[in-house]
Amino acid sequence: MLMRQIITVPRLTMLLLAAVVALSLPACGNGNSTSSGSTMLPSNVILTLSEVKEILPEMTQETATGDDETALGNPTGTTSATYVTADGSQRVVISVDQYQSSEEASSTYQEAVQGSKEAPGGAGENVSNVGEKAFIGVSAQGNETHVGGGALYGDLIVNVTLQGYEGTNENKAKVTQLIRMQAAAAKRAL
Repeated sequence: MLMRQIITVPRLTMLLLAAVVALSLPACGNGNSTSSGSTMLPSNVILTLSEVKEILPEMTQETATGDDETALGNPTGTTSATYVTADGSQRVVISVDQYQSSEEASSTYQEAVQGSKEAPGGAGENVSNVGEKAFIGVSAQGNETHVGGGALYGDLIVNVTLQGYEGTNENKAKVTQLIRMQAAAAKRAL
């Protein structure tokens, strides 16, 4: 397993809306449980680099994998991966969090959406035809723009954030495609 690099991302980026408030995540990703006591989901739950490249051909390597340190609530299992371009100027962070029940996942999802809507510097919207509920947003922090989204699939919350990408409709569509692909991969693996 690769060590998680220190990545400047906000807590809600991983869950739904990208880059509203910058936080530094500590390095980790080499254990079998998260700090909340949840276990790491199997490695085949998360998309591979070749699958990510179908949507983002500019990605050249996976730089981090491990627990989703930004998961809200009390997930029973999490996983996260970060993929970057050769020059490191763009990255995509993908995570899957599994909860004990669909009710718990839904409640946690709603909490994240509410926090995203209240956060300064970001704009977001609900998206139809993606999971049971989905939210996508764009925000800028300094010179960097992020496009992020999350969707609820039963007891799973799937999140995708493009970092260093413009907040265009084309990039929102890429986030949506990756969310759908990730949800399908997670359902097959679990």
